[in-house]
Amino acid sequence: MTLTPMPTPFIKSLIPHLPRYAEEEGDFYTVPRTALVDVLCQQSQRDRAVAETVIALLETLLDTLAVLDTDYLQKGEWCWVSFPAQLLALSVLTAWSDSDSRLFASNFWNTQGSSNAKKDQQRDMLRAIETRRVEHHAQQAAQPIRYIYVAWSLIKLDGKILLYQREDTRKRFDSQAGDYGLVGGRLNQHDVTGDWLLPDLLAALQSGDSLPIKTALPVTLQRELHEETGLECGRHYQFKPWRCLRPFRQVQGSAPNHALTDYHFEVFQIELTLEGYLFLQRQVAQDERLVWFSPKDMLPTQSAKDFPYLHALLADFDNDNAEFEQALTTLPDSFVGQYRFQPQKYGLTLPLDYRMPLLAGTLGKEKPLALSLTERQLAILLGLAAHLRGFEFIEVEESVIFHPFGWLKLKPCSSLQSELIGLATALKETDLIIENYGDVFIPLVDNP
Repeated sequence: MTLTPMPTPFIKSLIPHLPRYAEEEGDFYTVPRTALVDVLCQQSQRDRAVAETVIALLETLLDTLAVLDTDYLQKGEWCWVSFPAQLLALSVLTAWSDSDSRLFASNFWNTQGSSNAKKDQQRDMLRAIETRRVEHHAQQAAQPIRYIYVAWSLIKLDGKILLYQREDTRKRFDSQAGDYGLVGGRLNQHDVTGDWLLPDLLAALQSGDSLPIKTALPVTLQRELHEETGLECGRHYQFKPWRCLRPFRQVQGSAPNHALTDYHFEVFQIELTLEGYLFLQRQVAQDERLVWFSPKDMLPTQSAKDFPYLHALLADFDNDNAEFEQALTTLPDSFVGQYRFQPQKYGLTLPLDYRMPLLAGTLGKEKPLALSLTERQLAILLGLAAHLRGFEFIEVEESVIFHPFGWLKLKPCSSLQSELIGLATALKETDLIIENYGDVFIPLVDNP
């Protein structure tokens, strides 16, 4: 059977025969569903099967709007819940029967070139509808209509996780969602490689648990990491899967794109190269959106909403705070200094007097090194050793910036940089190694 479109007179002819509800006294009367079918058959000269289908569609629409009394509906009769319910039903059906009528301005749902105020109106409307759809589902099992795939990264240094301040903080309704999230972001259609027809690609993007889309998340990860931190895969880091989260369902969205959404997250563990570690240190120092949080800080609290509240990640641990914190605490750091010279049970003793020899060798059997240093050179070595051992300095030259693991950054063309480059060259053939990385970062490679 082919159902032809309902012309406006078709719906208009039905409106006078609908049930009525008194505005003030509460009186009402019902109309049998079969009587409405008869009206359509008589006035529109339609096949009865077509008329029954039309009434069924209208009944579903009105029932979704909750304007029909369900007790009477089970008896095969239409009856409004109240006079306001009758008004809503008539408003919708009258608009439907009038080709010049719209519930919204003709350009209301346009997003291209729209102001933020207009997008806020779109979001408010969608959120109101979707929230009601979720809250009033009879089985509390409303289905999502939006699907988002997200790649997150775990970058951990010195026991803390790197988070990024979310750009849409002021556009979200859920204040507990937090202002920070893991570095990463959502997949877009350009991350998906392959020879796709547009209908197939959009269908895959807008469906749940799509394997072809999930396989594109590593591309998303690399793009998002570069956008938010500047890190480049291969040069600055490698990655491996850490955890694929259960779908997280929530009425949420970006800007006007608000709906009951299934979020599919995959979290990747990041392993930084030496160059990546040093690069990231500079980025964090320069970008206030990049912030380090301890695993305990990432737990839900009653504090101000500035603290991160990573619902989806915590939900994957069944909201077990202890298990969540333990998993992040035991996660290896993203960078461990792998120095070229780390023999076991090896000692290196630096004298305070430059005229005294440097001792090196197996602990308890150290021997003097055949090496002659100036007073200035020994002072530089002592400074490097002190930094490596975690000592604090009362005064530091402006050209020096300290980093963890014994690394330091020197401003280009500084006198100290030239001295260190020369000292590293002089020590190249000895057990006392100074590692020169691009004439900028120079650590003492040992544990003096």
